[in-house]
Amino acid sequence: MIAKVEKQSNDIDLIKIDNEETKIVFSNYGARIVSWKFDDNLIVLGNVVEADEFYFENPFKFGATVGRYGGRIANATFELDGKTYELPKNDGENNLHGGPNGLDDRFFDYEIKEQVGQIQIVFKTQIKNKDDYFPGDIQLEVIHTYDVNHRWTIEYKATASETTLFNPMNHVYFNLNRDNKVVDNHFISSEALKMYPLAENNIVTDTTPIDLINVYESDKVQLKDIFESDYPEIKQQMAQFGGLDHPFDIHNGYMTIENDHFMLSVETDMPNVVMFTFNHPKSWESDFNIYKPHSGFTLETQCMPNDINLYGDQASSILKANSPFYSKTVFQINEK
Repeated sequence: MIAKVEKQSNDIDLIKIDNEETKIVFSNYGARIVSWKFDDNLIVLGNVVEADEFYFENPFKFGATVGRYGGRIANATFELDGKTYELPKNDGENNLHGGPNGLDDRFFDYEIKEQVGQIQIVFKTQIKNKDDYFPGDIQLEVIHTYDVNHRWTIEYKATASETTLFNPMNHVYFNLNRDNKVVDNHFISSEALKMYPLAENNIVTDTTPIDLINVYESDKVQLKDIFESDYPEIKQQMAQFGGLDHPFDIHNGYMTIENDHFMLSVETDMPNVVMFTFNHPKSWESDFNIYKPHSGFTLETQCMPNDINLYGDQASSILKANSPFYSKTVFQINEK
């Protein structure tokens, strides 16, 4: 395995890892994944050639580390330890992905570690209260590891100066089709597939999920069958949102996504996975925007968005002061 650094303009570094059959590229801008290829087949959305122009104005956070809080917080407010916090509103009345000064728009320091059978990139930064108005400062490491078995691992290590919320995730968009057509033909599979319905403001208010295995009588469901469902609750959700933007419960943190050519497996210690099928890409007015609805799908391994307002002091995203945070998600690609 070989790692090389390519320096582009606008201070963007591309860290390119060649594993013969597969190649993967990361960047110091947003500690993001930029490209992942299996032979000549690009399986994530991104732009490795013009990264220094593509990412700065892109509103869809392609491949970026997101935080300090992934997802929406309703009305941009929450209560923690008896104190109410008001956050910036950057999604209507909500706070989205940590607000306008989130991790996706910053440059990380990084170190490359070449080890036997794998290459590791350790990205580091500090999240400050004065930037996002959440309580406390956070020292953060985001570690991307790629190995000879075509596994991409993301680890998050963090400590906070005050009790706060922390819900990091990566906003990668996958598309396993060789021609990169829409992902409606992909199948999702797990021994549990429970989808939480959203209210009009994209917030979960009903904590009783829809059990897709019961609806479809299978633990393997094609995305097209969800998009075109006649099941009343699913049909209403698809009509309202144009596709998925929903949190899921999966079995023991494991699921697979596949088409005729590839299988992608996901294993995580985070409690939920948010699937978003890139439903309204035309809001980005740019020559770079070549995307159609359902051009890709995210697998955002994270806590339930807005969990602090749903579950109060039982919310999984609460990080106690000076207590170490650790989380790990592994993506593995295999050709069928």
